[in-house]
Amino acid sequence: MIEINKKEDILIPFSKIGDSDWTVNTKKIIESIADNYGDDLKKTISKEEIFNLEKKLGTSLPENLKLFYETFGIADIGEQLQDFEEVDWIKGIWADAPQYGPDFTEEDKKLLPYLISFSDYLGNGNMFCFHSETKEIYYYDHDSKPYLTKIFDTVDDYLKGCLIFAQNDFSESREIDKWTEEIVSDLVGEKIVRKWRY
Repeated sequence: MIEINKKEDILIPFSKIGDSDWTVNTKKIIESIADNYGDDLKKTISKEEIFNLEKKLGTSLPENLKLFYETFGIADIGEQLQDFEEVDWIKGIWADAPQYGPDFTEEDKKLLPYLISFSDYLGNGNMFCFHSETKEIYYYDHDSKPYLTKIFDTVDDYLKGCLIFAQNDFSESREIDKWTEEIVSDLVGEKIVRKWRY
């Protein structure tokens, strides 16, 4: 179990997924999350399962998301990575009953055909999606227009941020939230952290 007593104890799991030692700190954090909640570690995802999902979607997943699944499965990262049966085009969510869907802006409507959800933000209806062509990460926020906002260039930054924020639970210090927020803000920018976390 990771123990955090000062800001320097917080692990930054990787610069990018695929770095020579990216699995070491990532594993430490994921094992500590599981240990903290008394959960079992998730099984890894096979190349065949990933291929079948890509076939169903008709597009490829971001390369480093595939590498993460193959290494750690649908791990608890502090936010909810979706099971493969839930990973889907978000345009389909409201297809049968558009009257119950969001009143998308014109800007949103341009993006909507390209976005595939892969993570729920704390089960509150907001989702993280990847763009089927650019593989950039977008945030669907059901509370504010535009509903769809590009938030990261790569999935690496999203997973890294989640794994840093997940360490909030590894300390008794009331400073921990401030420390993790400062670290992630330094990595991706305050504006993104504000959109994501607030």
